[in-house]
Amino acid sequence: MPESPGGGDAGAPPQATENENPQTERTAAGPPVLSKNARKKLAKQQRFEAKKAEKKAAAKEQKRKEVERKRKEWEESLAGVSKEEKAKLIESRRNLRKERMEKRSLEKESKRERLTVARERGQNVVVDLQFSHLMNPNEIHSLVQQVLFGDFFKHKENMI
Repeated sequence: MPESPGGGDAGAPPQATENENPQTERTAAGPPVLSKNARKKLAKQQRFEAKKAEKKAAAKEQKRKEVERKRKEWEESLAGVSKEEKAKLIESRRNLRKERMEKRSLEKESKRERLTVARERGQNVVVDLQFSHLMNPNEIHSLVQQVLFGDFFKHKENMI
């Protein structure tokens, strides 16, 4: 029985050797082979992620140092005063914190109310077409499609 050119069984497709198709061979056996551009992109992404992690760690360290510096300043300011003044300083600091927290709470509540009203009534949208005279007809058509696709004019009260 004659053998096929690739060797092996006559009914089976010929097997590729390492020299014929090295990419297929490596992909089947091990990790996928990346093109030069893909390797460059991967390396760039890895460098970016490493740099991002370094920046995050540096920011965290900077914040920790700033907190430590403020704590030391506070302890030094308390160390050089009498008990009565110390109590006044502590009380004033507590009051400032309480005011900040109340202000933040009021801001959150007003934001919640604004968002609730916006959800019930919808958002008002203004589209400035002042530069439309500089656009060609294709750009104007594209802009109109984008505005209509965004359902900006869904509610009658939002129409301009």
